[in-house]
This record gives sequence, C-alpha cells and structure tokens, in this order.
Amino acid sequence: MELAFRNARIVTPEDAFIGSLLVRDGKITAIDRGVSEVGEDLEGDILMPGVIDLHTDSLEKHYFPRANIDWSPTSAAVTHDGCGLSVGVTTVFNSLSVGSFNAAPSRKQDRLQKLIDGIMEARENGMLKADHRIHWRCETTSDLLPELLQDLHGHPLTSMFSMMDHTPGQRQYRNVERHMENWRANGMSQEDCDARLANHRERQARNADRNRKYVAELATSLGQPLASHDDEDVEHIDVAADLGATVAEFPVTLEAAERARERGMIVVMGGPNLIRGGSYSGNVRAADLAEAGLLDAFASDYVPRSLIECAFALTDDPFAWPLHKAVAVVTSAPARAAALDDRGEIALDKRADLIRVRQKGGLPILQGAWVEGRRSA
Repeated sequence: MELAFRNARIVTPEDAFIGSLLVRDGKITAIDRGVSEVGEDLEGDILMPGVIDLHTDSLEKHYFPRANIDWSPTSAAVTHDGCGLSVGVTTVFNSLSVGSFNAAPSRKQDRLQKLIDGIMEARENGMLKADHRIHWRCETTSDLLPELLQDLHGHPLTSMFSMMDHTPGQRQYRNVERHMENWRANGMSQEDCDARLANHRERQARNADRNRKYVAELATSLGQPLASHDDEDVEHIDVAADLGATVAEFPVTLEAAERARERGMIVVMGGPNLIRGGSYSGNVRAADLAEAGLLDAFASDYVPRSLIECAFALTDDPFAWPLHKAVAVVTSAPARAAALDDRGEIALDKRADLIRVRQKGGLPILQGAWVEGRRSA
C-alpha cells in the first residue's frame, strides 16, 4: 500500500518545511523538500508524527460515565479510541490502577479485569485504530499489590510500569490539611480523620519500600520502562533511579525535576498543567519547568486533547519554541520514554503514524490521522 502527500509543512526532528512525503507498507520511505506534483495536497497544513500518550485515565471515564454506573467495556474502549484519534493520539498507554492507597480497594479487581478484557476484545475484532498498550499504575502502599500484579503483569499489552504513593502529606498530596478538610466535609469527625491518616501512613511504612522493589524487579525482568510518579524531593528521585526508573512522571517540585535531569531521567508533565496555567494541587507549574529547560515530554493524564494543545502552546509566547522542538514533547520524547524506537518521528523507515493539523482560531485542529499509513480519522 502506497500513500503520498505534497504541499505539507512537514515536521522532522530537526526542522519544519514545505515538502512531500511518501509512505509504503506502513513506513515512511521518502521525505523531500519543496514543491511536488505527486500525492494528496495538504494545502500547507502541518504534517507531524502521531501523538504518543504515556498516561491517560480516559478509558476508565468511558467505562464509568457516572458514579456507580458502568458501561460495556468493549464499547468504552471503542469510544476511547475514537476520542483519542480525534485529537491526534495514535499510540495510547491506558493507565490502569493496580492496588489502592485506601484500606479497601477503590476499584474492584473484577472491574479492572473487565476493562482489560474490553480492550482485548475490541483489539482482536479490529475495532481499534490506534495502537493501544497498558501502563500499570502500581500503588506501592497497597497490601494487595504483589498478588494483583501476579495475575496482570504477563498481559500481552503490558508496556510500562509506574510506582505510585498517594499517602496524604507528601508527593502530590503534600497539603495534608486539605485532605482533612475534604474528609470533614464528607462527614468524618476529626477523630476519624486522624485514624484514617494514621492508617494510610501505617500501610505506607509497611508496604511502600518492598513493593517499589517488587515492581522494579518485575519491570526489569520484562524489559519494560519504569516510571516514578509524583516525586517531591531528591531522595524520591534517587530511590527511583537506583531501582532502575528512567522516567520521572509528574514531579511536583522544581527540585525533583532538577534531580531527575541529573540522574538522566526523562521528565514528563501532565498536559492540563500547562494548558490550565498550573497544577490543581498547587505543585510546580509545567511552564516553569519548560522555562528552566527541565521539561522533556507531556502525558495527557485526564485530558487527551491537552497534548496537541501543549505542543502548539510552546510555540507561542512566553516560550517561543521552534515547531519541531515543541512537537517533540508529545511525539519523539514520549517514544523515547516508552522505549519505542519505531515511531515518534518523521524519518525514513519509521512507522507512518501521522497527523494533519491546521490552526484555527488559535487552536490546533485535526484534519486527518494515519496509523501505519492507514487513514484512521
């Protein structure tokens, strides 16, 4: 199968220029500068690599459209796939939580299994157009984590692990009083709040260290990338890096991001942090990391649309990044973080995961998407 484009503003790792591109059998076989008479006329629109989303909770939102209401997991996977493609996501890491920082799991194991089965059923029946993978979000304070991972880690879509610790009073939830206020607002007495916090901290002390080591060893044995989540300080980064983590996902302080860079880790921030102007939890701004030269990549977290907007926001003031550098934060840098060396760039012999983008009213709007050279959106 052959596909050709002309009159496109092609974004390569080094530059962006008007030119033409040829795809054969799902791979990029030719890239040329200047005017051509062969291929589909893209009318000067941007042609860039497909977006790679390392961490998204979007699938679960389609499965649980309202509290206490679940949807068909296969249907949820199909809807999730289409929504991602509509905003340029051609490779998606579905972030699924294993274990809970609460004493009782917030997501039952059977529901998690249904989600996984839904992805596989949709995939095996040709319902999904993007490349779907699983990113296991491992809550290291959970009593059940090793038991749960024993049943899950060998899944064929397993592609990434991350180590998490959502104990109130540190990392993402440094403001413990805010948690206390929320608990009290939900009817808990101060005595109950104190007991709940003590319970969280007791399970953290009992489980977190050994579970981090367990997850790290599992990722290493499978040859899968390992991320550390919501690191707060130098010690958090050093512990993770010493265990083999190569990705610092959503560091919450400038200090943690600086140490991650020193340890050779890829710094990934949440897209909504940049687009909204900051973290909803009061943590370090993605914009500050970008200006400090400490930002490598974005993940969508909870808004897939944020990724393509991040790339184009970085080309505007106050950042004024060149287009090829800005595009890299949602394409080649995530590919590197995920150890996917076959995609993320417009370069010879790379997968033809491509998107056509036109800016309208200050926003990047998708005009087309191709996955391995096949039109998908």
